[in-house]
Amino acid sequence: MKNIFLKIKIDYSTYLIMLLSLLAGYIKNISIIFIIVIIHELGHVFFFKLFKIEIEKIVIYPFGGVSYIKKKIHERIYRDILISLGGIIFQLILILIIFMLYKYNLVVERTYILFIKYNINIILFNLIPIIPLDGSKLLLAILSKFIAYKKSYHLMIIIGIISLILYIGFNLIYKVNDLILYIYLGMKIYEVIKEEKQVINKFYLERILYDHYYNKIINNIDDIDKMRLDKYYYFKNKKRFINERDYIRIVKYRS
Repeated sequence: MKNIFLKIKIDYSTYLIMLLSLLAGYIKNISIIFIIVIIHELGHVFFFKLFKIEIEKIVIYPFGGVSYIKKKIHERIYRDILISLGGIIFQLILILIIFMLYKYNLVVERTYILFIKYNINIILFNLIPIIPLDGSKLLLAILSKFIAYKKSYHLMIIIGIISLILYIGFNLIYKVNDLILYIYLGMKIYEVIKEEKQVINKFYLERILYDHYYNKIINNIDDIDKMRLDKYYYFKNKKRFINERDYIRIVKYRS
C-alpha cells in the first residue's frame, strides 16, 4: 500500500484551488472534497490490485482523480464493471462510516451534511457517461457485453459527446461556471477520438498475442468488426473455417 501512495501525484492546479479556498475561508469544504476524491481513487486502486493491473500513477485534480494504468482491453467484462464502480463503492462505504460517526456524535452536523452532499454530487457526476468519467467506462463495458467492441467504442464516443453538450447546457441554464472542467472534458473526448484507430488495432492485436476469456464460440462470421470481447470466432474463408487468430493476421497484417 505504501507504493500506491508514492504513485499519487497532486496536480499544481489542485494546490492553487486549495490556496484560494484557504484565502476565501472555504478550506473545510475543499478539504472534504479532497478526502472524498482520494477515497474514490483508492476504490479503483483496490480493484486494480485485486485483478493484478499495473498502476503507473494517479493524478489528483481539483475536480477529481485520474488513474493511469497498464491494462489489456481483453479483461473479463465483470472486472471492467467493478473497476468502473470501484470509486463509487468506496464512496458509499465512506457515507456509511460518516453516518456512524455522526450518529455517535463524533462528527458535527455541518461536517456530516457537507460530506453527504459532496459525496452524492461526486457519485452522480461520475456516473455521467462523459469521457473520461467512470460512467463512460461503465457504459463501454456494458455495451461490449451485447454488441461488437468497435461499435461499443463508437457509441461510447457519441454518447460521451452528447452527454457533455447536455451537461454544459444544463449548467449554463443554472448559471454554473465550470469552464475549466468543460475544457478538460472536451480535451479528453478529443484524445479518445484521436486514439480510436490505435485502440481498435490493439483490440485485434491482443486477439493474436494472448489467450483471453470467452464464454461462447461463434462460427461462420464474415466481418472482424463484429467481434465482441467475450466471444471466440471462426471465420469462413472460401471453403474452410479459420480461427480468429489466423484470420486477423491475414486481414489486418498481411493484406
